[in-house]
Amino acid sequence: MQPLEWPDVCRLFEVGWKTCFLTIPIMRKPIHLFTRLSLFTNQRDNEGGDKGGFMRRSLFTHQNDNEGAPLGKGLCTILGFALCLSNTQLAAQLCPTIVNCAQIPPTYCDEGSNDLSLWNDPPFTISPTIGDSNLHEAAIDLTIKSKGCTGGGLTSISFLLFLDLDNDDLQETVLKSNALPPGGRVMANNSFNPGYSGGDTVWFDQRALPDSMLYRFALEIVYSGDTTMGRIRFCSDAAPYDYAPVILPEGRHRVEWRVVQDGIERFCDRNFRVKDCKKPTVTCKAGIAVYLDVSQTASLSLAQALQSVSDNITPDTQLVVGMRRVGAGFGFPLDAMGHPQDTVMYNCQNDLDHFIEIWAVDKAGNLENCTAKVLVYDTAGFCPFVPFPSICARTYWNEEIVRGVAFSTIWTIPNQPPIVNQLTVDPSGCSELSALPPTSLFSLIAAKDTFPLNGVTTYDLLLISKHILALQPFDAGWKNTAADVNQSNSVTTFDIVELRKLILGLTNKLPNATPSWLFFVDTCTVWGNPFYGYCPKAYSLPVQSISSYPPNLSFNGIKMGDVNASASSIDTFQGIAVTRGAAASLELPDITLRMGETLDIPLRATEGGAWEGLQFSLKFDPEILEIEGVVPNGSIALDLENWSKPDAGVLNLSWSNAIPTPVLPGDALLHLRVKARSTARLSEVFKMPKVARVQPEVYDAAGVTHPLQLVFSQRASTFETGAIQVFTPMPNPTTGSALLPLRLNAAETVSLEICDLRGQALWRMVSPLEPGAHFLEIPAAAMSQSGVYVWRVCAGNVVQSGRMVRL
Repeated sequence: MQPLEWPDVCRLFEVGWKTCFLTIPIMRKPIHLFTRLSLFTNQRDNEGGDKGGFMRRSLFTHQNDNEGAPLGKGLCTILGFALCLSNTQLAAQLCPTIVNCAQIPPTYCDEGSNDLSLWNDPPFTISPTIGDSNLHEAAIDLTIKSKGCTGGGLTSISFLLFLDLDNDDLQETVLKSNALPPGGRVMANNSFNPGYSGGDTVWFDQRALPDSMLYRFALEIVYSGDTTMGRIRFCSDAAPYDYAPVILPEGRHRVEWRVVQDGIERFCDRNFRVKDCKKPTVTCKAGIAVYLDVSQTASLSLAQALQSVSDNITPDTQLVVGMRRVGAGFGFPLDAMGHPQDTVMYNCQNDLDHFIEIWAVDKAGNLENCTAKVLVYDTAGFCPFVPFPSICARTYWNEEIVRGVAFSTIWTIPNQPPIVNQLTVDPSGCSELSALPPTSLFSLIAAKDTFPLNGVTTYDLLLISKHILALQPFDAGWKNTAADVNQSNSVTTFDIVELRKLILGLTNKLPNATPSWLFFVDTCTVWGNPFYGYCPKAYSLPVQSISSYPPNLSFNGIKMGDVNASASSIDTFQGIAVTRGAAASLELPDITLRMGETLDIPLRATEGGAWEGLQFSLKFDPEILEIEGVVPNGSIALDLENWSKPDAGVLNLSWSNAIPTPVLPGDALLHLRVKARSTARLSEVFKMPKVARVQPEVYDAAGVTHPLQLVFSQRASTFETGAIQVFTPMPNPTTGSALLPLRLNAAETVSLEICDLRGQALWRMVSPLEPGAHFLEIPAAAMSQSGVYVWRVCAGNVVQSGRMVRL
């Protein structure tokens, strides 16, 4: 007996499944020792009977074309020997691999108009949503990407495309990549035929073109190194290599991909859906008006308010349209019987401006609406003039209407919890008291608890600190309430701690269930100290005739945490600073970090000044590097409460000091302790976004807010040389006074002179200074006229001069 041949004795067929082959010279056919599904069944392998084309064979049967025969004892011995092969040999082949087999069935949206010449061949195509044979269609991307074994054979890709052309959730039409139909056609109803052969001819492309120019299905293969990519595409016989995106009709379809290299197969079975996602287009009329009649009522019909409605797929006659008042409900408007509402009624209580919304829904369930203003007139004087009381909430500091406020009436019934009725709010942000509750006494309140960071920055923390230290007490009573975010009836450092947590992203709400806004009745004057006295937060009202109420029942609002009146009346994460100056920069060295390195990287100020606070948010890729901590440098006093990492790839920092800190150009504010997880340049990793939870800002001693930006420098040397450093005055040019920064390493007597261009001294200052950073003021009087001047500084053995311009 000849020895066995073992060229590829065992290969890894698929993760979790192994198939072994023994070549026996006498039989000249492979024997499958391990099968994918069962070791004890004999099933014929064909495209239709085995999903994905996987082979199912019996361990103890010989593989003939039609039937099996038992194996002899000798072969069983061989099989037993094969079963003893090592796991290392079985796992030797792990490729090819499919790298983009989607786990979740994707949906491809059709946003365009329907093409009458594509996928319109009755009776084979049918769209049940609109009851027509013309299916809507969309260009989609059906791509498979495979990585093969380096040095292996050429990877081949094939597919089976299963289509449901009649939308019955049965994919009756199959296209095979190795036997694609001619141009303009597919073969329908062949999914149950042997080998997916035959079928009914369906002309999916009926454009008025020669057959050679009609779309036909194609498989585009692209090779790149060990990567092979296959795409299902359109081309034509006239231009077989001029590929275009494949266009498929609405429905639930499926594609089975098959990738083969050196006899190793991989499969990807992916369902997908093509659907209409575009909302209808609905347009309301402008200048809508209704007139109250003798019955003191008026009706507005849908025809009076609707300008036009259309859709890309659903015919206009099949679109469903409804109408209602703005704020009277949600979703598509239906009446009490469940039918589309097509009329809005008005009466004498509605003789003001009102808004309606018109909704349209297409056959695919896509919704869209428009809003229109309706003017209600009582020109004949049928109604008594009784205006409803207006209800608005305005900011304390500038009386802007606060948007997004919820107004409610509250009343009680004995032995029951309070009953709350929320009032409708119009687009201006206000409401009106148009209906009274069934009680004798009720309360009217205003509430809002959204966007707690609106108007809250580190500058507010700075102002609160100055108030606590009596350096700059609050000049308005409402600021005391705004600063008391923990509602302890006092302003303390605990309020600063809680606000800093909010800024750094450690919390998302104010403490002790404090809402983001507090509202008080506007009849309460702004008090000197809110902790002494009482200002009601609600109106307590009796039920009486509408005409007996004041015309305005309004509230004044305080944004909690915002003591510099920078909050926006519209919801936003950031307010607008009152005074903004020129942008300042923070600098990082643009070095390359090597994988595994841990470095302390300085973050420097490129401009100097007397700083009282700053805040910023650094974004970085956590897969590339990690910030292990912030190391204080001494330029500014930092501790663990000044920074946080609330999310992966985010570092937030907030620092403030009631006493201005001199910061000179080049000062390292801190060091970032960074560990590199892969090699990268800092400029490719770090960003300081302008639109972020923590808006990048620095605050100087003059109360000016400067936007911050991040720059990268190639400088590797440090600024801390230990020598006397004299910097250029700033600003330069100037319209008035200027500051000259310098740093002393020992106590010195420093002189500063301003001279004209002839060298004649115009102004001189001599002052003994301690070691450290200083800012010498050059008063505007030293440069009395516009022109060019010379400044000169003498400090120790250092003499430095330069020019400056007075505008």
